[in-house]
Amino acid sequence: MRRQVKELLTGLSEIPVVDENSTLFELVLEIGIARAANPAGLRCPAALVVDKEGNVAGFVEFRHLLRALEPRYGEFVETTSKSGFSPEKIRLELQQYGLWEDALEGLCKKAGETMIKSVMTVPEESQITDAESSINEAAYRMIASGQDYLLVKNGRVLAGVISLSDIMGFICDTVKACRI
Repeated sequence: MRRQVKELLTGLSEIPVVDENSTLFELVLEIGIARAANPAGLRCPAALVVDKEGNVAGFVEFRHLLRALEPRYGEFVETTSKSGFSPEKIRLELQQYGLWEDALEGLCKKAGETMIKSVMTVPEESQITDAESSINEAAYRMIASGQDYLLVKNGRVLAGVISLSDIMGFICDTVKACRI
């Protein structure tokens, strides 16, 4: 039986959604609401950004949100990606750059001043799939592209998001049901 993306997707009611004219402060509040509604945790590591007509204008991955709130991550990540990761290297760089030490002081101000548009990513065609697509195709696209999730459209309307977490949940349930 061919399983479809629409069977596994995370619906819009479970994903933080903000207007493109919002600030990071408003996004963080929406993430808090979504987390409270889903005590097991959010299945999608991003928030959707919509325009005034309700169409998807972009998305904000949580890692980009953190980078926006602590801009020195840019320096840290650039040097770390060139020289590799090790626990000692990360500890030294955290001390060197003092990440979050000063950022927490101005966190609310920074979040209130930073507009979503400045940190959101506009989705490329490769990041959008159809609700009728197979789970196999979605998994392949995520693995091949390095994406953790795909936006899912049902026709021209956004239906939700399918993530690696959704697919892994399906795989785990399928394996548990096997009789070996």
